[in-house]
Amino acid sequence: MIPRRSFLKTAAGTAGFLLAAPHVVRAQEAFPTKVLKIGLIGCGGRGLGAIRNALDADSDTVVWALADAFQERVDFGANLVKEQYGGRMQAEPSRRFVGLDAYQKLLAEPVDVVLLCTPPAFRPLHLAAAVAANKHLYVEKPIAVDVPGVLSVMESARAAKNRNLVILDGFCWRYDDANKAARTWLQEGKLGRVLSFDGLYYTTPPKSPLALDSRPPQESDVSWALRNWTAWYWLSGGQFVEQVIHTIDGMMWSMEDRPPLAAFGSGGRAQRTDDGDVWDHYDVHFEYDHDVIGHISCRQWVGCHSEISDRTFCEQGILATPYRPHIQSAKRWRYRGERTNMYANTHVAFYKYLRNGEWVQTLEQAATKTLVAIMGRNAALSGRRISWDDIQKDSQVLVPENLTMDTTLPPAKIPVPGRG
Repeated sequence: MIPRRSFLKTAAGTAGFLLAAPHVVRAQEAFPTKVLKIGLIGCGGRGLGAIRNALDADSDTVVWALADAFQERVDFGANLVKEQYGGRMQAEPSRRFVGLDAYQKLLAEPVDVVLLCTPPAFRPLHLAAAVAANKHLYVEKPIAVDVPGVLSVMESARAAKNRNLVILDGFCWRYDDANKAARTWLQEGKLGRVLSFDGLYYTTPPKSPLALDSRPPQESDVSWALRNWTAWYWLSGGQFVEQVIHTIDGMMWSMEDRPPLAAFGSGGRAQRTDDGDVWDHYDVHFEYDHDVIGHISCRQWVGCHSEISDRTFCEQGILATPYRPHIQSAKRWRYRGERTNMYANTHVAFYKYLRNGEWVQTLEQAATKTLVAIMGRNAALSGRRISWDDIQKDSQVLVPENLTMDTTLPPAKIPVPGRG
């Protein structure tokens, strides 16, 4: 079982720490030569991508243990790593764990590094348990699907600092060389004051919704939801939190990592026909001070124009990111360096931190970005204007309490703005 309520109880002052700046700390110990044992929790597409990134980033790493809710995902992951990396796949069958409690069994193993790559609903719980087990962590974004989950992660971030654990989040654009080079124009004041931000995330569903008639008769509600996890707010947070949080990251990067004062927006469900509850498009405005506005529009539609772009409008030009970064101003600029893989770069940085024992704590920033995404999502779903102070007081818990594979889930209720 997953006793959700027990780990979501946090101090009343937790939200006051959401603006904490990155903090340079020393790890428990440096590992200049040790072979590092990696444990992967969540053997889906992102998890297997992360394990490949980890093995490629540092040649002295091995896969020691695997965990997933489903046996076939663990078996597939083990076979794939064995095929591609040979003897570095050292997760024997006795160290391949299955079920909602598989994470606990993996954390009991002598692994040095744990990759948290399950659906976001489980991130706060897994993160708290991993910090308690003294594991260094790579944590995929987002870090929660609701505000109590964000507050739990803030508690874990403080505990990790006290234990000098290395934790790196999955906001990979921060490690892209081209984007870092482009953003020096903002950081050095070459474009003047930021006036507004406009982000588009027009794409197709990253995971095709499962047809309603494809559910096997014996499949439990929870098992079926996990296989179609992007269709449910309680599992994924919805597109605006699970996917568009990269655009949120871009907006906050442009705004010196300050959260907005308020958000309002709209959206709906135009193409989706599955039995989940998520919307497939959103349009959200974020209010900053001095009449600065951030606007993000996103959709997951098939057969339509696709575009992922961020534009930061400044007094003296426009910064265009994240793909093909360039500057539109009196003096035009385009990145001419060699393009690198941002996912790979993230893990290279992570193992560099582990090897030299010094790193920058960013988990609190990851929590703040997730809270901003939740604020935008909730504003659209409700049709209300939600302030930064308001969202920090939100107590709604999306994940069912005491969840097991046999839990009966209520029918989906698709949100309608202005009605509750």
